Amino acid sequence: MKKFKKWISLGLCILCLGIFTGCSLFTSSDKEPTKVEKEIVEIESTVSETYKKISTGCVGIYATSGDSGSVGSGVVYKEESGLYYVVTNNHVIEGMKNVRVYRGGSKYYKATVIGTDPKNDIAVITFSLDLFGGAEVYVQDIFHYDEEIISVGQSVMAIGCPLGLENFNTLTTGVVSRVTKREIQTNAEINPGNSGGGLFNFAGRLIGINTTKEVYTQSNEGGVMIDIPVEGLGYAISLSVVKKCITDIENKKTVLTRPLLGISILPVNRYLLSKEAEEYVSFFPNTIEEGIIVTAVHDGAAKKAGLLVHDIILMANSSEIITANDLSNALNLSLAGDLFVLDVYRPSEQKTISINVILE
Repeated sequence: MKKFKKWISLGLCILCLGIFTGCSLFTSSDKEPTKVEKEIVEIESTVSETYKKISTGCVGIYATSGDSGSVGSGVVYKEESGLYYVVTNNHVIEGMKNVRVYRGGSKYYKATVIGTDPKNDIAVITFSLDLFGGAEVYVQDIFHYDEEIISVGQSVMAIGCPLGLENFNTLTTGVVSRVTKREIQTNAEINPGNSGGGLFNFAGRLIGINTTKEVYTQSNEGGVMIDIPVEGLGYAISLSVVKKCITDIENKKTVLTRPLLGISILPVNRYLLSKEAEEYVSFFPNTIEEGIIVTAVHDGAAKKAGLLVHDIILMANSSEIITANDLSNALNLSLAGDLFVLDVYRPSEQKTISINVILE
């Protein structure tokens, strides 16, 4: 706690020094602002105006059940006949009986849970304004605008309720640090309470739903494991994944159960070979350096489709499969009854074949 207070004090001192120094410079100089200074002012003005517009579609979420409670954030993505649809994280409302939407001040609106997707940590809730109405609600029309290309270095904004509703619609900014098919990594600060809130580009468009952050990593110091704080590693679920989850939730209107293949797998990397994988590397042809090998086939969809032990999974629904997470992510966007196409290398036949799996 002392360290935290010292950090705050230092920040205030630096801020004051900056203000006084800045005032001195600006009052003692008649020079015109440089091109860079004008651009900075323009960017700051743009961020401020964008925040004012889109923050009216960002909400706090307060969920309770008995003596337990949860606080998170959400984003309005649709309006139909006065009913507003909000996307948030499943873990914000999971196990809670009463859910309310908060829009600032002292006003809470009763919410209805439409459905949840625990595997992808997405939930959809709805609410309506009361007879007295309220401030205008900005709707992120995610299904009617083209998804933008997300690139490393792109500036982003996170809006949410870090550490509680008293910090309603707090804005933090940062950049995209890394992009995968499923996640956007960012250094925009997010904390407990930001869960379910939006990650936006500077144009104000939703690009992801904030869901988690790295807090600590561990290091072995003389045989003792110690926690080391981690900074600037926040993660948002990519909009493409969010939209698929929302569509499935709206169609099913329940808690979604994502299907399983009914297999055991093992990742193999011939250059970083684990002891467990040593006996399987011989099944890999020289053209495959890393991949997933099937070590067991249980009763279920994969067995019915003809998948065999020692098959090496290369693709799933046209997406490359290299890690176990790749396969899980593909399955987590599927539903029972879907066609799941696996491209596998079969060592016994020394060729690649395609297997159509009807998921159960």
